[in-house]
Amino acid sequence: MQDKMLFKYKQRLLNERKKIAGDVEFINRQGMEIPLGNSISELSTYDNHPADIGSEVFERSKDFALRETHALILEAIDTALEKIKNGTYGICAACGKEISTARLETVPFAAECLECKEAAENAPRQHDRPVEEEVLGRPFARTFNDATGDIMYDGEDAWQEVARYSETTDEWSRGGSYYGYSEFDITEDRGAVEEVDNIPYEVGADGVIYKNFRGKDDERAPS
Repeated sequence: MQDKMLFKYKQRLLNERKKIAGDVEFINRQGMEIPLGNSISELSTYDNHPADIGSEVFERSKDFALRETHALILEAIDTALEKIKNGTYGICAACGKEISTARLETVPFAAECLECKEAAENAPRQHDRPVEEEVLGRPFARTFNDATGDIMYDGEDAWQEVARYSETTDEWSRGGSYYGYSEFDITEDRGAVEEVDNIPYEVGADGVIYKNFRGKDDERAPS
């Protein structure tokens, strides 16, 4: 690319950077650097009905999104300025071909040519998982430990907890499960690993453990 064109794009990038940096500074001056409660002169935002501060929360979230978008553009502009310095400006980062002048005129900080950019945006995305799973470890990730023999709380236990809370599967209710009966036993006993763990017991006055025959409603001290 000719030096005259590089100088032109450099000036455009510098002007655009100055403008966006000013926008970010303006957003920060609107109260982004202080808590929401302080910006609306409230002691707390938890004791209000959500609708009472709905507009304020919307404006705050919008400002966050705008500031994040501006930060990404500033990063792209700084990368383009660095490319002008090392002589690689106008080269597609994906295919290595020259970026068309029409695209650079529209987006001077473009890192990819139009064809590569469109291909990346139109590429099918399969098996997308929530981003939280990248940082959440066990037992909150998708884990099933039956095959390992581990007895820790895992993904199956979490599924069963939700199923018990959300569905009615008792035979007497005849309600059934919305998702149909599953291979997982929703009605299994909890709190015991072996059958022997279900035997009720009590500690006698002599310190020996005895089987409890009295029932759960007997509140007398052990004999």
